[in-house]
Amino acid sequence: MTRNELFAHAQIHHIALRVADAKASKDWFLTKLDFCVDREFSFGGMDFAWLCPAESNVPVIELIGGELQASRPLYENALESLKQPGFHHICLQVNDVEQVVSELRHRDVKIVIDVMAGAPGSGVEKGAFIADPWDNTIELLELARNSEDHVTG
Repeated sequence: MTRNELFAHAQIHHIALRVADAKASKDWFLTKLDFCVDREFSFGGMDFAWLCPAESNVPVIELIGGELQASRPLYENALESLKQPGFHHICLQVNDVEQVVSELRHRDVKIVIDVMAGAPGSGVEKGAFIADPWDNTIELLELARNSEDHVTG
């Protein structure tokens, strides 16, 4: 196998989100974002929940619940948080960011950055950022109309 072939067909399977309370976080994803549970189990003294969007059978978020050793700093604004190293946010591609954000407001979801135009040349039409009750950041992204990567359905 050549160096270029090693990850030629790799795909991101899921992201893991470390939380103190897997059940509370799972309930938030199910009630606020309409996710479904793919599977749940306990291992090594921690609770695990694999979640996927309602119309998908592919888990994208793995919640790992149990005692935490540290908490993340609170930020005055979302741009300040970009100065921290490591993973920053989960991004969910949606068909209509404005419609999704409008519905999430009715569900009392924290809007961190309201709907905004995508940066020129980014391939993004619109975006917004929300947060769960534990300040984990989730980006909502709508691809530009001329992009071939739109969500179907």
